[in-house]
Amino acid sequence: MADQDSEFLTHAAEVAFDLGLDRFRVTKLTLRSRAIEFTEVSGPSEPPVYFEGEPPGTGREARRTYDWQPGANAPAWMNMAWLLDDLAAWVDQMAEDRITLIGIEAPEPHGCDVLVLDGDSRYQVRIALADRRDVLDFPGMYLREMFAEGRYRTYLLADQPVVDLRGIL
Repeated sequence: MADQDSEFLTHAAEVAFDLGLDRFRVTKLTLRSRAIEFTEVSGPSEPPVYFEGEPPGTGREARRTYDWQPGANAPAWMNMAWLLDDLAAWVDQMAEDRITLIGIEAPEPHGCDVLVLDGDSRYQVRIALADRRDVLDFPGMYLREMFAEGRYRTYLLADQPVVDLRGIL
């Protein structure tokens, strides 16, 4: 099942990137139903901003080959695509640690909640997608390690199953 989740997340990342260029952003993603919802944003499209400069190729195949990590000042749609792509790389290892990725909710354009099951407990992991000080660096690996080691408790909001990583990750 995790292999199928990884494949779906990879495809979702590709679509999020392509549609992000055309002013659409992911508002919801559900792994179980393999559903993605998008909404059109107002204003001009925001061009990608790369951490290490634009790679030699910019299509889907090139993003599989070259590092396309968004810069700290990248648009939210690009950070969402990067998040999905990195989650695809780590979803299998997360599953080995009984950490199940359920989906993503992003009702507001500047951030999202990654929905996670740790054993039987459900959490919303809040991540900033825009107005970032630092690059979004290996979010899938960070989430896996944080939940596997129990460090998520440090970032829980009072009396809520919300892990707020907006200033951390």
